[in-house]
Amino acid sequence: MLRAVPKRSTPIRAQAILLLGSVCFLAVLLWAISISLPLASGDDPLRVWMFDIGQGDSFFIEFPTGEQILIDGGRHDAVLGKLGSVLPPWDRTLDAIFVSHPDADHITGLVAVLERYDVERIYETGVMASTQVDRALQEQIEQEHAEEILVAKGSVVTIGDVRLTFIWPEQTFERERVEDRNNASMVFTLEYGETTMLFTADAEEEAEGEFMGELGQIDVLKVGHHGSLSSTTWDLLSQIQPTYALVSAGADNAYGHPHPVVLRRLEDWGTQIFRTDLQGDILVTSFGGEPQVEVHPLPF
Repeated sequence: MLRAVPKRSTPIRAQAILLLGSVCFLAVLLWAISISLPLASGDDPLRVWMFDIGQGDSFFIEFPTGEQILIDGGRHDAVLGKLGSVLPPWDRTLDAIFVSHPDADHITGLVAVLERYDVERIYETGVMASTQVDRALQEQIEQEHAEEILVAKGSVVTIGDVRLTFIWPEQTFERERVEDRNNASMVFTLEYGETTMLFTADAEEEAEGEFMGELGQIDVLKVGHHGSLSSTTWDLLSQIQPTYALVSAGADNAYGHPHPVVLRRLEDWGTQIFRTDLQGDILVTSFGGEPQVEVHPLPF
C-alpha cells in the first residue's frame, strides 16, 4: 500500500521565498522614497520645504549643489519625521541650522535634530531666552561641536549660485536677553537667478518698518509670526508685492493664526496663499526662473 508522504520545502524553495520577500521589501522602500523625494536630474533645482509641524516654524532648503540647511525646528520633535521623509535613510548630516530666535515654537525640535544629526554650522543672532528649552538647545550645540556663526544686517552666505542676505537684526548679540525676541528675529532674503524669497521668522510691524527699505519685489514671502495681525503690514506688502505667501500655523490653533485681516491684505495684492494648517507640507521649487509652489504632503 502506498502512503502519502508530506511534501517538504526544499532549501532551494526556501531561498526563493526569502529572495522574493526581499525584493518586495525593496520595492516598497523605493516606492516610499519616490513619493517623498522629487526626482533629481543632472541640473537639480533649489527646493524649499515648509514643513507642517503644527503651531511653529520649520523650513528645509536643499540647494542645487547638494547642501542642506534647516531653518528652525518647531515646538516638538515632529521635525524628525519630516527630515526622514526628505532625506534618504542613511543621511544623518546637515550642513547648517539657522536659529531665527529662541522661542519654543521655533527651537524645541532643534534639540532632537542635534541629537540625531551631525550639523556642521549653526547660524544665529546671539539672542538668548531664560527658558529651559533654550538652555537645552545651547547645551546640545556645545556637545555638537558645530561652528557657531553670528549673523546680522549685512551678513551674506553664498551656496553655489544661491545668495542669502541677512537684513535684520541691526546687530548681533552676545548671548543677550532682549525685551522683544520677535522683533529681534533673523530676517534674510534668498536669491537664485530670478527667484527671490523673504524669510521673516516672527518679525512684527516694528522690525518690518526698519528692514523693508532694503527690499524690492519678492516672489515668495514667508509670512511673519504665523500670520499674526502684528505682522505683514500693508506697507511691507506695498514694498515687496509678493506673488506667493507661505503661512506656517497649526490647525485650529488658539491664537487665531493666520489673522483674517492679514489674509485679506494678501488677497488684495493678488498673492496666492499656501497654509500648513489647511494644506499640509508645501514645496517651493526653482531652476532659477519663476518658482513653482505646490502642496506636497510628506508621508510622516
